[in-house]
Amino acid sequence: MQKGAEAVHSAKPNVLVILSGLKYDTDLSFLRNKPVSLSFTSKLVFEVHWFSFTGGTDWENGDPYQVCTRVVNNKMRNAGFLLDQGYPLFVSEWGLDLRGTNVNHNRYLDCFIKWVDEHDLDWAIWTLAGSYYLKQGVVGMEEYYGVLDSDWAGVRNSSFLERISAIQSPRQGNIIETLHF
Repeated sequence: MQKGAEAVHSAKPNVLVILSGLKYDTDLSFLRNKPVSLSFTSKLVFEVHWFSFTGGTDWENGDPYQVCTRVVNNKMRNAGFLLDQGYPLFVSEWGLDLRGTNVNHNRYLDCFIKWVDEHDLDWAIWTLAGSYYLKQGVVGMEEYYGVLDSDWAGVRNSSFLERISAIQSPRQGNIIETLHF
């Protein structure tokens, strides 16, 4: 990670350097015992992923408040501790089935919005695409995690866009405004 970050910094000194974690970018806890040592820190950003299926059937079988507390505590233990060290944390991929019919995904969304809002995190949703030209040998396969509908002409779930509107504007500034390089 360090060699790659230094290479990016050397080649492009005015870009952010984003470092990812292990286990499909859900775990940065290894940095607790061995932090990165770089010639720069002011443009360093860490990224993490968090999808509705993270945690298996916890949302289905447990009390939503308790599950949210447990999952958020785990997320903070595995990545959120970097916020306490002064680093920006970017949720570079997150998502859920946007058809809106899965109660467990909706519970996850409530939890996700609360966590992102509480920490004023920047994020990028997976995905805008409502379908694929070809995926797994299927032409026109629908992407239910996509914001757009299958023909890309409209929004799959307008109430979803309303729900995330609260976290679309940063309160403390976005990552680029926050970092000084």
